[in-house]
Amino acid sequence: MTLSVHPYADLFPLIEGQEFYDFAEDIRLTGLADRIDLLDGAILDGRNRYRALVWIMSTGEALGDGWGAVDLHGKPLPLAQLDPATSHLFKRFDPETDGDPLDYVLSKNFRRRHLTDDQRRMVGAKLVTLKQGRPAECSQIANISRDQAARMTQSDVAGIDRARAVIAHAAPEISQAVEQGRVSVAAAAEIAAQPAQRQAAIVASLPRDAEGRLTPETKKALAPVIREIRKEKIEAKRERRAEREAQQGRKIQALPDRYGIAIEDFEWDHEAWSRETGTERHPSMHYETAEDAHTPEEIAARCAERFACLADDCILFKWTTGPHLAIAIKVMELQGFRYVTNLVWNKLRSGNARGPGYWFTGEHEIVLVGVRGKVVPPATAHFRSTFSAPVGAHSEKPDNLHEIIELHWPNTPKVEFNARRARPGWAVWGNQAPAAQVRPIVAEALPLPPQPPASRPRAEALADGLDIPAFLRRTAQPSGVKA
Repeated sequence: MTLSVHPYADLFPLIEGQEFYDFAEDIRLTGLADRIDLLDGAILDGRNRYRALVWIMSTGEALGDGWGAVDLHGKPLPLAQLDPATSHLFKRFDPETDGDPLDYVLSKNFRRRHLTDDQRRMVGAKLVTLKQGRPAECSQIANISRDQAARMTQSDVAGIDRARAVIAHAAPEISQAVEQGRVSVAAAAEIAAQPAQRQAAIVASLPRDAEGRLTPETKKALAPVIREIRKEKIEAKRERRAEREAQQGRKIQALPDRYGIAIEDFEWDHEAWSRETGTERHPSMHYETAEDAHTPEEIAARCAERFACLADDCILFKWTTGPHLAIAIKVMELQGFRYVTNLVWNKLRSGNARGPGYWFTGEHEIVLVGVRGKVVPPATAHFRSTFSAPVGAHSEKPDNLHEIIELHWPNTPKVEFNARRARPGWAVWGNQAPAAQVRPIVAEALPLPPQPPASRPRAEALADGLDIPAFLRRTAQPSGVKA
């Protein structure tokens, strides 16, 4: 007779290939180490032992003496004696005395089998899937969430989600290859996302043994295929992102003198050891600093007028130094931006020269990146989070940040606050900006611009009550600035 298999037993992969034959031979020689557990007439635990016994019986005459295996006591087992009703090789599982059957199966398999992380993820995916279309044998079991499955299998939710996609959409042989440890869940998920026709072509190209089964070389053979699929995905993602950036760029260009990207190098006022003797290298010796603005609230108020030209959907790149880092993040929040990441400039100096500092000398500066509204982030991370560039004149910044921005946001209007020089495609603000675009830095705290009535149309509201300086109007900018 042939026994059915309980769904809990099918959570785990079968032993296949040479490993199975070695397993069966061990049973033939030494007997079963444990009985086969049955629940409601189906194999709850012991599928591989049962398969081994069936295989031994099928080859019994070749083994000699008419015996296919030995029983738990080492006595010969007749080929015909594999009936659960009469054989002591089977044990009926009783939930009232033996506990929860699922916990039992998980404990037995995880304890005796060396499963890879991906095999555990596949088990977790099957556990979650049990709550949907659960077979009658599992109808009384509570739903298992992704988090619960991750804990039960000692795996991760993200990996389980990928495994679920593999089970749902990948060709059966790909799923089996993952369960056999020959293909990673991540690679199989990439294949599962492909159309059925392409999946079939991929599977047909894989190496097989004499019996038509996938070989251990499958993983190596799939490597170039997965690289090609991922390359295609990245390119498609870039194209979608480029179109979104172009659309948003056109939207902001249509607004009256608004900018969707801003670089700000605020006129930080550094505290000197002594205002009488310690200001030789102080920033105030080179430009006007914000002596009246030190708290986040004061700094945000000081910047309110210049920031009025920024669109609702905007990305801010804020230069700051180590001593001002905590304040700068708070200022960014008060200005309506959410901090997302940062970039670090490693300053290259001549010889053994070093920068000024407090606890440490200042050999780097930080660019905080903040967003507000709906912005278009980079499709992929093209640049490192640090870059090295020579130090120029006092407070002069290298062009690296501009180049990064221009690559990612070619169509979005851009402005630089406290700019030291002009750059095609950029509006500039500051008392060291190019002469034709100079605007004196206002020392006193400035009030926030008046808020337009909520009932007005958006285009009218944006222009209402805001005094946009002529040099910040895109129509007055040098060639290269989009109007």
